[in-house]
Amino acid sequence: MLRLVEKYVSKGSLVLDLGAQPFIVSCALKLMGYEVIAYDYHPDPYLDIAKAFSVKVIKCDLERDSLGMEDGSADCAVLSEVIEHINPYYVNHTLSEINRILKVGGKLIITTPNIASFFRRLKLLTGKTPIYRLHVREYTKYEVEELLRNSGFKILESFYSEVNDLHFVEANPYDLLRIEGYRDLIKILLKRPSRTNLLRTIAFPLVKAIPTLRMHIVVVAEKAKHLKPLSIERW
Repeated sequence: MLRLVEKYVSKGSLVLDLGAQPFIVSCALKLMGYEVIAYDYHPDPYLDIAKAFSVKVIKCDLERDSLGMEDGSADCAVLSEVIEHINPYYVNHTLSEINRILKVGGKLIITTPNIASFFRRLKLLTGKTPIYRLHVREYTKYEVEELLRNSGFKILESFYSEVNDLHFVEANPYDLLRIEGYRDLIKILLKRPSRTNLLRTIAFPLVKAIPTLRMHIVVVAEKAKHLKPLSIERW
């Protein structure tokens, strides 16, 4: 996420971190030289973190509230592991509001779990729900792209990331930070031969070869046109 913001958005620009708590991404962006406003429905438990880095925080329900900014006033918005927590009935309102406050040419960067990943498919084959218990809805990459196009955005970059396939293992923080590839997974398995580490190590060559089986979706979009805000009745 941070690398993509740095790639597409010039320093000093206004970046909105939506669904931001515990404000790790917000604070990192602030340190990188961006003006940052963080939005969250329940910011209170982590406000001290945001305050320590002078990040402005606004309490907001992304499913129903306005972002409280003028049209075309922001340069970039990020949804880092957020869209899967939004009720699908309201997701079009959320994207419409993001479209409203972004400048034409402004960037929206989304990361979200891939419902078609290898382990999600495996769960479904064994009769278990593939969606994580705290998620409302998970998406395929095609579905995320369609949502954005229908909300006035043009897709600039869209790919399956292997970051979660490499890092969803049982290891100490020091080893986690050193993971760069398959050899590191093998080292972790030898050090801690757990069931989770064994499955991740076995699966990684497959997801490396077939990107659609990876755990993580990343989409970068640009506001192509200004849409009228959606008025939506409460579901």
